Amino acid sequence: MQTILSRAGAAPRSGCKACSNAIDTLGRRATSARRKPTFTELFTACYSSVFATAALVDAVRKDDRRKELDRQIEEVRKEIAELQDPRKPSGSGDLETPELSLRQMDILWRSLKDIYSNRPYMKEIHQPATIGPSDLVEALKHEHYGCRNPPRTIDYDRLERAIIREECEKGKYYREPRNQAQLLRESLSTEHLVQKLLDRTDFLPEDQTGPSLHKARSLLEKGSLGLGFTFRSINSARAQDNTIQLNKRLRSLVASSNLSTKEKVGRVCYNLLVSPHPPDIHTYNTLIVAFNKSGHHAFAEALVASFFQYRLLQPTPSTFIAILNHYKCTSNHGKFLRALSCITGLDNRTGAKVRRRHISDIRISPTLLPWASDTKRRTLTGEWIWDHLPLSQPLVEEIIGGLLHFKLFDQAAAFFISCMQSGVNISLDTVRCFLDECIDALDWRAAVRLTGSLARSDSVLQRLLGAGNGEGISYIASRIRVLLDICGLGAADRPPSKSLLVSLKVSGPSFAKFLKTLAQEAGPSQEPLAHSRDIGRSKSRVLQLESIWKEYEFVRKTTISIESKLLYPDFSTDFRGSMALQIGQTALERSIQLNQEFGELTGLTNSVLNESRDGYASQEFTSLSEEDIPAERESLVLAEDASQSEKPEILDYEKSLEPRLIERRPKQMLLSCADGTVFNSSAQRAAVPERAPASGLPAVAAASPQ
Repeated sequence: MQTILSRAGAAPRSGCKACSNAIDTLGRRATSARRKPTFTELFTACYSSVFATAALVDAVRKDDRRKELDRQIEEVRKEIAELQDPRKPSGSGDLETPELSLRQMDILWRSLKDIYSNRPYMKEIHQPATIGPSDLVEALKHEHYGCRNPPRTIDYDRLERAIIREECEKGKYYREPRNQAQLLRESLSTEHLVQKLLDRTDFLPEDQTGPSLHKARSLLEKGSLGLGFTFRSINSARAQDNTIQLNKRLRSLVASSNLSTKEKVGRVCYNLLVSPHPPDIHTYNTLIVAFNKSGHHAFAEALVASFFQYRLLQPTPSTFIAILNHYKCTSNHGKFLRALSCITGLDNRTGAKVRRRHISDIRISPTLLPWASDTKRRTLTGEWIWDHLPLSQPLVEEIIGGLLHFKLFDQAAAFFISCMQSGVNISLDTVRCFLDECIDALDWRAAVRLTGSLARSDSVLQRLLGAGNGEGISYIASRIRVLLDICGLGAADRPPSKSLLVSLKVSGPSFAKFLKTLAQEAGPSQEPLAHSRDIGRSKSRVLQLESIWKEYEFVRKTTISIESKLLYPDFSTDFRGSMALQIGQTALERSIQLNQEFGELTGLTNSVLNESRDGYASQEFTSLSEEDIPAERESLVLAEDASQSEKPEILDYEKSLEPRLIERRPKQMLLSCADGTVFNSSAQRAAVPERAPASGLPAVAAASPQ
């Protein structure tokens, strides 16, 4: 450029003055010497560069933030659209487990609230009233009712597939840290979880090797600043891929049969610590199910406790299924019922971790008042308004299975009826398991509740029969007829009395239509002979008496529990003193009565033994010679002295004998009546139930305790 300008300056010019001045000026600029930049110019350039770089980074972050807000706004719009149209299926793409409508969930939430509010005492749940161990009753149940004692296990493969689908969903947002304070808190919670898992390995056998435990402990000693967790929002797609790979690795580690338990836990802890992000709810679901599936329930308990107490994770549809199954595996009835209270918003400590608001927020921001006033989705407990956990078909089936596992058959029947009334689809396996469990337990209360509800509502009966999908309809109908027989309503030749139908709140035509529908669906049955009919009626009678005896045990246990609660310091001293005297007097009277009956029973037994021994001696006397008579008489005297010396000494039976060991069982009463045994004491006569009136068994059901 400079050469061109120099040649232009040296070229011959015309007489134009303007052209000459322009060429001379360009030549001078091209040939002028460069000057050094001043400090002011350098500072201005650096200052501008720094601010331009910062503006560029801020623009990138603002763009990411704008995209994140747009995504959240779109999710809120979708949620509003789903709430406006509750029949719309879930947008998760999971066609196998569609979400329930708001009306259905409201009915089930209210049923769960009633179950938790009216739950039995913990003593009764821990030691429920059950039928006594008897080979006769078991044989009659198997022969007359067709009980099979089916195994009740959860389908872990199905649950794992549901968890994998949830973690692979696109556009599904779950709660995660958004600032440094929240990220630090999540890091500390992860450290606490890993520490709990490592501490539980101390109870394992010492001969197991675990090199990964030392690596995890050394990495844990560096603290939360050395973990290096980052935000998932920086690259959401990559974070999701990392979570999928991590969960896949953890699932294979726990299921591995070539590693010791210490090595498994060590590798799990190490992977949790070296992960670029804190473990999310999908990782929690994976580990809870994996540990329970492999039988390591103690490590699953650490994860469940971390979820409730130390993390702010939002549950997925599979989270509470895994938690309820864990409480079933560990037989923890108290925490199982607490989980039900969390689902319905009755728990005032943690809730279901969905969403909550303090009542002061409602006073400050009146715009939240419509949100807080929606009592179908939320419940005010304490000073917080808790969101209910959305329900699904697998979660409903898991709740039913848990109630059956803890012998809460009446509560399971109430929740099952709520499912039928709301139109929730229940799988055939769950229906079969529910009916078989109630029949095998001979639960009179659940049978009365279920049969009464089915007789009152034909629509509920049709929904229940519709769960059979054609092949299981006859089986369901036959099981319902067995429940009717347990209640004393199954005799075709002896219709129930009007008083019994009134107590069941069922009209005569409705009950007749109910029996007709069952007869049509169960299929034709052969008319038994008179002799076979009498035998079948006797078998039913024995099983019904055993069911009523179980109900009596339930009432007795409940009464004792209430009496013990009346001695708590919440009541006044005078009231507690009077209650203690009353309870003590009642216990003393029962002890004296048991003592007398035991003495009479022992004397009756000795008299029977003496009579049989005298008869045996008279038969042998004719074959003895005269010289053998004194020896035989001496042996009889010695035997009688020995029997008297072996007579049990009657002491304080109030402390040494349980009433259940002394009281006669229903089958013993029947056998005694068949043998012609005469009861001398009034308590023994009262223990034998009266014979049924002419109307048959319904009178027993009507007079049974509610």
